[in-house]
Amino acid sequence: MTSHSTADLSVIRTQMEKLEIVVSALLSDNKYSESHLRDQLESFRLVVAPDISESDISTVHRRLVSKLSIDVEIGVGITDKDFKPWLASKKHHIDWTRWLTYKQWMRNNNRSPRVLEKMELFTDEILDYVGNPTLHGPWARKGLIIGDVQSGKTQTYLGLLNKAADAGYRLVVLLAGNTESLRQQTQIRVDEGFLGKDSSRNVSRSGTGPSADRFIGVGRLNKQLTYATGMTTVVQDFLQASKDATSISVSEESPNPFIFVVKKNVHVLKALIEWTNDQPKSHGRIDLPLLLVDDESDYGSVNTGKEDDPTQTNLLIRKLLGKFSRNSYVAITATPFANILIDHRAETVKDGEVHADLFPKDFVYGLEAPSNYVGSNKVFGTQDDINDESVIDLHDVETLLPLKHKQHHIIDAIPDSLATAIRVYVVANAVRDIRGHEDKRRAMLINISRFKRVQMRLHDLVKYELDNIKNALEAHAILYEEGVENQIIESLKSAFEKYYPTSGVTWAAVLAALPNSANEITVRPFNSDTEKFLKDQQQSAEMPKRVIAIGGDVLSRGLTLEGLVVSYYFRNVRAADTMMQMARWFGYRDEYEDLCRIWIDPGVAADYRFVADAVAELRADLKLMRRQLLTPLDFGLSIRMHPGALLITAKNKSKSAAVEPKVISLIGRSIETSRLDPRRTIIGANRDAALALAKSLVETFGQPSKTQRGYPRFRDVPQAMVAVFLDEYTAHRMDELFHGNSIGKFVKNNKTAAFSEWDVVFVNGSKTETSEELFGGVKIHPPTRAMTVGATDELLVSGKSSRLAGSDDLRKILDPIEEALLSEESEKESPGKQIPESSVYAHLPRPALLVYVLVPDFRKLQDMDQRKVDPIRDEQIIGIKLAFPGNRLDVNNRAGDVRYLINTVAQEQWFVEYSGKDEDDDV
Repeated sequence: MTSHSTADLSVIRTQMEKLEIVVSALLSDNKYSESHLRDQLESFRLVVAPDISESDISTVHRRLVSKLSIDVEIGVGITDKDFKPWLASKKHHIDWTRWLTYKQWMRNNNRSPRVLEKMELFTDEILDYVGNPTLHGPWARKGLIIGDVQSGKTQTYLGLLNKAADAGYRLVVLLAGNTESLRQQTQIRVDEGFLGKDSSRNVSRSGTGPSADRFIGVGRLNKQLTYATGMTTVVQDFLQASKDATSISVSEESPNPFIFVVKKNVHVLKALIEWTNDQPKSHGRIDLPLLLVDDESDYGSVNTGKEDDPTQTNLLIRKLLGKFSRNSYVAITATPFANILIDHRAETVKDGEVHADLFPKDFVYGLEAPSNYVGSNKVFGTQDDINDESVIDLHDVETLLPLKHKQHHIIDAIPDSLATAIRVYVVANAVRDIRGHEDKRRAMLINISRFKRVQMRLHDLVKYELDNIKNALEAHAILYEEGVENQIIESLKSAFEKYYPTSGVTWAAVLAALPNSANEITVRPFNSDTEKFLKDQQQSAEMPKRVIAIGGDVLSRGLTLEGLVVSYYFRNVRAADTMMQMARWFGYRDEYEDLCRIWIDPGVAADYRFVADAVAELRADLKLMRRQLLTPLDFGLSIRMHPGALLITAKNKSKSAAVEPKVISLIGRSIETSRLDPRRTIIGANRDAALALAKSLVETFGQPSKTQRGYPRFRDVPQAMVAVFLDEYTAHRMDELFHGNSIGKFVKNNKTAAFSEWDVVFVNGSKTETSEELFGGVKIHPPTRAMTVGATDELLVSGKSSRLAGSDDLRKILDPIEEALLSEESEKESPGKQIPESSVYAHLPRPALLVYVLVPDFRKLQDMDQRKVDPIRDEQIIGIKLAFPGNRLDVNNRAGDVRYLINTVAQEQWFVEYSGKDEDDDV
């Protein structure tokens, strides 16, 4: 953007936005040429943006090209076999005023035209699944929507709510997480996208509508929408103290909808149920269609107690649904394991009433994120292509603040890496201001403890660090420009040169912008104390425009940190659902994605890649199941047997010291030891076990055959030989799939013919890296692998990727004819795409054990980690990969079932922050 006077900057920005909206609407079908786009910009420039410069036109052009290229795939849903579509026959008889207004509002807010067109289609499909509100007679539907973290799920369900209201739903209850900050954030979005009025201004519920100055969002486009009744406000949840709502009766004949935005809180839910008791009833229940949307449904809503004594929140949600003869429950989450693990048969009898659990029996729908979404693959990279630029390894936190610490732990100073991260955030603010984003929000996240006392101490230390930076900039920036040295400003310059050398701005420009840019930054804690303060004072939880947010689990649960640029994360919760919810760094980063940085332990980053792969696999399963006409029950059974479900079950059972059985299936899957035990004794014992296996194989079979890549392979190996090796092999204590030698027991005791004989392959490395050697009589070239040390004392294979096997190691042990068949199938399924490993299992003739005799490469380790690996520097380290043939969606194939016993000992190993309970932010 060219320089304009301060006075006309806002005018220029407004004109640019108007021009962008107008031209975007005209080119929404994406059928345009560069010259046509230029012509449209010039044509409307004189009408809506007469004061902007040529440079501003170029900026609008660049934004339009980016926005018009954003697309999203239609998601995919599976339904119960008895589902009867209803929307298609009624669609042309419904007045879609609310939806069309919402869509226009979204368009005015610069949403991609193609994404809005696709949203039209998939919200129709979801509304069809949700149920026909005009259908009389008792009915109850339960479904699940799966979306990515921070991907716009709120935008989607607001579209769904507007369509549902158009179709005839008159009562909506939106469960907006379990914290007041999140509820307020959701209420603000509902005010804008559904009610069209500012509820924080004590809008009257008399039905007369708000005054003009209270119109916001959709209300500015269509004032009729503001006659909807909001039963909650930004500063007030629905409690029994809300006496003004008790006299309101909701009727199906009401021309306008009623909406509650409430926390998943026992007291609030009880108050809501009390309110329903005052509503007119027919045969003991309210004859009104209820739409209950449960955001962050994997948290709080799922019953983790016994079925005859469920958790209170879970039971109250069931009771609320039971108050209505017609009800539809829609769960929304980014991590669906917990929801799908609900027992589909579970019912609870309370006070003479039967309440079915919340299993999504009627539909499961997987949303797709738009193409500009920054998810795990963009943030962390893939296991084969690590993102080294945006992700910075953390190695200096453990000495000051161990992963496993108590609430009274004293932290006297911040780690050097956190001081660096703060400086990078300060510099990023200046870069964004130079790019013309002065009025855009931006944030930094610090999440390194779940304890409030530690968070508050950290708040003071971070504020002190920030104040020093502000003082230095205020007092010395001008002098520094003239050559007077200043250590703090010099550190800001170093941060700029190291992390943003390709940002397109100069250090001189950054230095000039820094004083004003940094002055607005504030430090704010987010925990249950701040939640209580907001509730007691009835204050809004609106986020400061430039904030360093410090917190733990409360901060992580659904709260959106707008413009998140820098994240500093040192936690190790491991459970897939909790991990993904803590990942506030996912989302949309248009025009500043290149500035985003995250400081994180390399082992935790590898966990994120693993979880992202597991969730992607679930989405792929949905597509396969739709083609095979399978149901949510089939999907539930499949996920229940998924190896990734092991940690979810353990987390849900963590309040119990009893041994809990869990069965998973290994059919159509593989497991590998990407985390290795660093103790020299274990490394030596594992190498001895591998040597004994090699010798035994040579004695039994003679010299091995070779795979396509020349790897030594022994065919038709009796399962007993493999079991003996697995009995003697010790995996890392945090590798839950090897817990209690469950895999060895499974291999030893499996009675099915499919698992009686194995292939054993010794995987070679490059012949240029290591010389050939005899390993127990087998000629091998040991692979060299870079290794990183994780915070929980593990060696991560292949450095940050934490990947033992190459992406096509398994495929290359197939015979050429079988691999050709696989390639042909894959090309038909996904033309031009790489063959995924998950497609290989169906083509494996036998289960396979791949043995890696690794030569560790520690050259890239930092000094403090170099000392840790000195005792094992010259050792060969054994890693293994097990692959099991079959179709993972065949829920009736129990041949690969492995039984685990989960107790608190296992949980303390798997969950570093284990505390015997599942609560936010300990006191």
